[in-house]
Amino acid sequence: MVPPTEESPLKKLCEIVFAEEEIEESECMNEISGRKNISAFSRLKTRLKDILLHVFLLQHNNLESIDSRNNESILGYRQIVIARLLIFKRSNLGIDMMEKAIVKSMKYHSAESVLFQARLLVSYYGQAEFNKYKFQKYTAIQEKYFLYYTWEVKAERYYAELQRGQLQSLANPSEDTISKAKQYVEELESVENIPTFQFILFRYRVKSAYLEYTKNYTELLEISNRAFKDFNTPENNSNTILAGINLRRAFALIQAGRYNEVISIGTKDLGKLINGSLGWYLIAHYTLKAQLYSGNYIKAIDLISLMLDNPKFPRLQENFKEIFFTTLGYIHIVVDSGIAGDPKEISKKVPEFKLGKFLNTTPVFSKDKRGINVSILLMHIAFLLQRKDYNAIIDRTDSLNQYAYRYLRKDDSFRSNCMIKMVIQMTKADFHPVRTARYTADLRKQLSHVTLAGSGENIEVEIIPFEVLWDIMTKAL
Repeated sequence: MVPPTEESPLKKLCEIVFAEEEIEESECMNEISGRKNISAFSRLKTRLKDILLHVFLLQHNNLESIDSRNNESILGYRQIVIARLLIFKRSNLGIDMMEKAIVKSMKYHSAESVLFQARLLVSYYGQAEFNKYKFQKYTAIQEKYFLYYTWEVKAERYYAELQRGQLQSLANPSEDTISKAKQYVEELESVENIPTFQFILFRYRVKSAYLEYTKNYTELLEISNRAFKDFNTPENNSNTILAGINLRRAFALIQAGRYNEVISIGTKDLGKLINGSLGWYLIAHYTLKAQLYSGNYIKAIDLISLMLDNPKFPRLQENFKEIFFTTLGYIHIVVDSGIAGDPKEISKKVPEFKLGKFLNTTPVFSKDKRGINVSILLMHIAFLLQRKDYNAIIDRTDSLNQYAYRYLRKDDSFRSNCMIKMVIQMTKADFHPVRTARYTADLRKQLSHVTLAGSGENIEVEIIPFEVLWDIMTKAL
């Protein structure tokens, strides 16, 4: 236990750990002992960690979270640990606890937990205290859940493989990846009588990834709405899982141009999820995108400020930071153009963005030549236009042209192609507004005919609608 005396170094460390303000280790050592002593501080941290772990494992207080499935899982895991310890001490109480815990595990846990418990019970009733009925009962459970476990692991592995590809690249998936995803869906849907929560969840996730790949947003929205209803029950309720389903609902709704529904979903989830968690940032990202697509720039500024000012933002992976900073760059372009209101007033609310610093970093997705690199290239051009730096744009014309030729195909990047071609025509028109309008009239018309909503283009690349971006560019001439 933590000593109650105010002079106790352990109590001082405990108070610092649970304080709202974070401090550096050197400052923490000075606060506790008035000097820097790394070895003593390390021992003190280990002692506190052991105490907190013990309390965490053994406490039985009701959890404050409204996430009922998560609560039941945590309480169940505690029972398993305690029962296991009692069994090691050869206490029959441990067996009694394990038999009660396995009932909850079959309802709330993964098959792995049930297998662990069933194995102990089969061993106990087959060796230590032979009981034919219970031995056969838990053997049957073990065999059944071994099959469940096999399919849970397979479904989870398939999803992890597809998810890894999405995290590494924002480009459209290859035909091989689509074919592989289709095989996974067919295999998982062919198996029957695997009713576990984990299997059903990952089977949905694999199919949703396949539908994203094939741009079947109508069916994606249908299965996501159905999954949200199925998982949004008292016994299955999990904010984290529901938020993951809502991400796919939001993605499909954006593709359908139903931005207000995305904003409604996002606003609700931001209030439910742990502030600053990855799930919180992801739903904030799609909410922000819907706000930008619908022209709700003031709300978008408020949200990006909330995201970037969050103390947990520096801990995010670099690929997510790059997307958010790219979005911030576009928000600066929007504000500077005046379409959001008085630039002098609004710019005071927008987080700082330094173009040179951003371009000189080593971006993650910009290495992926068919991914967000398009957004970064066009953002740079828009900044140069607002600064009237036409020579710098001309210097980049050849690379833009080669980029479009090498990496953008008409079938999956039509709108990006149009934008780059219009920029090239702008340079050929010597940045003259009338000639630019004439040279790009046909391309601008094509862009209007292939609208963002329903086009199936990568919405991660088009930070703001290209129509809006082009109007900002031509206004700067």
